[in-house]
Amino acid sequence: MSLIKHSIYNLAGFVIPTLVAIPSLGILARTLGTESFGLFTLAFAVVGYASIFDAGLTRAVIREISIFREDLQERKNIISTATITVAILGLFAAILIFLSVGEIAGFLNVSNDLTSNFEKSFKLLSIAVPVFLVNQIWLASLEGMERFANINIQRTITSSALAILPAIFAYYNHTLYSAILGLVIGRIASLTISFFFAQKFIVSAGIRFNYKTLRRLIMFGGWITISNIISPIMVYFDRFVISHVLGASKVAFYTAPSEAVARLLNIPAALSRALFPKLSSNSLASDKNKLEKLSFYLMLGACLPIVIVGFVFANTIMTVWMGSAYAGEPATILRILLIGFIFNALAQIPFSKIQAAGYAKITATLHMCELVPYLIALYYLTNHFSLIGTAIAWTLRVSLDFFALYILSRKKYVSR
Repeated sequence: MSLIKHSIYNLAGFVIPTLVAIPSLGILARTLGTESFGLFTLAFAVVGYASIFDAGLTRAVIREISIFREDLQERKNIISTATITVAILGLFAAILIFLSVGEIAGFLNVSNDLTSNFEKSFKLLSIAVPVFLVNQIWLASLEGMERFANINIQRTITSSALAILPAIFAYYNHTLYSAILGLVIGRIASLTISFFFAQKFIVSAGIRFNYKTLRRLIMFGGWITISNIISPIMVYFDRFVISHVLGASKVAFYTAPSEAVARLLNIPAALSRALFPKLSSNSLASDKNKLEKLSFYLMLGACLPIVIVGFVFANTIMTVWMGSAYAGEPATILRILLIGFIFNALAQIPFSKIQAAGYAKITATLHMCELVPYLIALYYLTNHFSLIGTAIAWTLRVSLDFFALYILSRKKYVSR
């Protein structure tokens, strides 16, 4: 079945970069020190949070391309209009980050001896934002056409570069700025490679801006934007709360196990990326139900053994990977986050089902309902139980999110 084949393609595109990323993060942790390493992981979070500036167009492009896959002219309108829009929004985001580095350093409670290097590094980081957003649109166009083999050749090359370049730069010059420079160069290389693989389609689309196409993208993507504003807060804000409440020197002890779980989330992402365009283009409820059932089996089969192994050997994994400083509490954090991981993985299926049916409003509304209770729990538990409390707050949130999404996906207007 093509769902399994495309999921394998997607998973293959994550395996090699993950194998590269694991030792690279270990090198970064050892060469940068705990505070600089924690700030480097926050840099990843900043670029990830910049997805709010794509106005939901990345997800909308996947859906629209899959719907209009037989209409070449409209596909050209979609890719060109979306590229121009996110390029403008990305430049705005870059300027905003560049001008706000002082305030960001103050909020993150960066130590005085690292403040100058931090500000210089994050000004450099701002360049990566528009590059990242445009690259996401180009990849989304290929994803909508289900060219997963092509996408994952790119992902293998570019994600490996993004993992290894910061480690190489930091190894020879042990500063946060060097690591960020490697990250920015990796992002630019990623965009260049994406253009190489999709240049025929991108060039043929030309520079055209179609208001009708944009309006249609925004109507779907508008609700995605709300999710894109809220979801990264719930994904990344734990790190910022730790830095603000406990100090930037504590961030690394949480982000190391958190990064391990984030890498594991590539497994459910591989399946959900293959599932979404299929659900978007399929109009038969019976076929959708079969796809959904198969997806749950695949997800559990792939993720549950990893969770069991990680839970049992957490302490060994953390010390061998990151060093002896990461024994004890970081291993406990990893165990707690792995419980959340399995629920987060399963949640990808009802999430894809709801959005593929065109009901992005549902997921956006759910995220709005979750945000304030989560932030209150996150701040309270971090303040009272330190890093363990942070991990508990995240796991509770993603577990409840799965059950809510599953119930909502059972509604008749979604299942039909």
